[in-house]
Amino acid sequence: MNLTDRIKYLALFAWRNALRHRRRSLLVLSTAAVGMTGVLFSMGFSNGMVDSMIRGGVESGMGHTQIRPAGFDQKRKLDEPIPKGERLLEGIGRLKFPEDLQPVHFSPRFEREGLLRIGSYQEGVILTGIDPSTEREVSSFDEWIVEGKYLEERSPVSSESKGEIDLGIIPCIIGRVNARRMELELGDYVILTLGNRNSESVSVRAEIVGIFESPMTGVDRHTVLVRRSDISHLFDPDSSEISNITFLGPSLDKASALDAFLESHKDQFLGPQEQEQEQEQEPEQVQAKSQQKEGEQEMAQLPSMEQESQTRNGPSAHPEKEESIHSFEILSFFELQPQIETLLNYIDDIKGIIYGVLMSGFALTLLNTVLMSVFERTREIGIQMAIGTRKSFIVFSIILESMILALGGAVTGLITGGGLVLLLMPTGIPLGSFAGAVEMMGTMTAVIYPRLTMDDILLGFYVALGMSVIAALYPAFKATSIQPVEAITGRK
Repeated sequence: MNLTDRIKYLALFAWRNALRHRRRSLLVLSTAAVGMTGVLFSMGFSNGMVDSMIRGGVESGMGHTQIRPAGFDQKRKLDEPIPKGERLLEGIGRLKFPEDLQPVHFSPRFEREGLLRIGSYQEGVILTGIDPSTEREVSSFDEWIVEGKYLEERSPVSSESKGEIDLGIIPCIIGRVNARRMELELGDYVILTLGNRNSESVSVRAEIVGIFESPMTGVDRHTVLVRRSDISHLFDPDSSEISNITFLGPSLDKASALDAFLESHKDQFLGPQEQEQEQEQEPEQVQAKSQQKEGEQEMAQLPSMEQESQTRNGPSAHPEKEESIHSFEILSFFELQPQIETLLNYIDDIKGIIYGVLMSGFALTLLNTVLMSVFERTREIGIQMAIGTRKSFIVFSIILESMILALGGAVTGLITGGGLVLLLMPTGIPLGSFAGAVEMMGTMTAVIYPRLTMDDILLGFYVALGMSVIAALYPAFKATSIQPVEAITGRK
């Protein structure tokens, strides 16, 4: 008998044993199918949660990459402006992005923490100043408008009218949540209050020209859109401020390449004129550094202070220049939203726990079934061993029998679990009474759209296959320890 015939005979033998007790085999298949269905649904829901947070963050203006003031990653202070933001924006406009990163859109914002007031009611909000024409390319606020209209660009304020703007009315857009809670409608007026550059509170009367409804309750409640020119003038009448520049590439998969490109061109963001100004300051900086070293030598009797000064000023030959050029930092999406990266790691751990719990129960059921099959066939196995059947054949037949049962249940579970996920993909899973808790997750939407990946499906197959082999080891060992004479005579 050649190898092909042996494999064929082994497969037929294992198939016959698997179907010998069909009710028991059906129970094992059902257990595996239910476990696999639960695993796949859990994986699909987890993937949907991550997709929801990423999609919500991107569509609400987080983009794929942002330029923020230096130190933002540690401070997380939203309303701090970027030094020389307008020059930085002009420099970015001169960049030529590679074709593989196209299209790349970017838009500036100026954000300030403030208050939305009407009568005695007030709500803490983020006053988000946008450039309407470019903001459309990096966020979905224009698509979320359910009443009224989107903001429109305004011509620059003339010097004669700059002093009168505080007496005027600026347009704003609020979220549906605040509109309902404060009973506001289109055309109503509210008071927006923020702190200016001198840390003084300034207020402006704003007309509601639009109401948006986003998938995220938190965004609806805490975001008020105004024109960047309006809020920037309130902050400082003589400047045009930018707190961040948001970039949106073709996809999040290419965000790392976009980050790398921006980092490599970081020193080119400031225009040639700005760089010449920095170079003109170098002699003064060198002279200041020389005077500083002389002062340190005169204070040699205070070694601790000298060491501290050297540590502070020694690493860079031109610290002021470096601070000026690198007064901003480039942050990726996951650096801006570290909770999403934490959630991804958490989901990976949860996957292991879910697979471990559900498949361990399945493995115990499978072990019991295969072991009972071996006990019932004790005399048969004894006769096989008596006529010269190798122990390896018996071991492989038992393992193959276990694999047939496990893979049959896994395939059934993939059909039911995958079908359930496909059924829920178009409509999503509304969180219902848990929707209020979603606000704590930041950009997560109240409807989760489950999604399965090929890795999830293949992992299910691999786990089922591995569990079937592990569950068959002990029954196979018991089968090979059977003594033919005792098994045939029934003495054991």
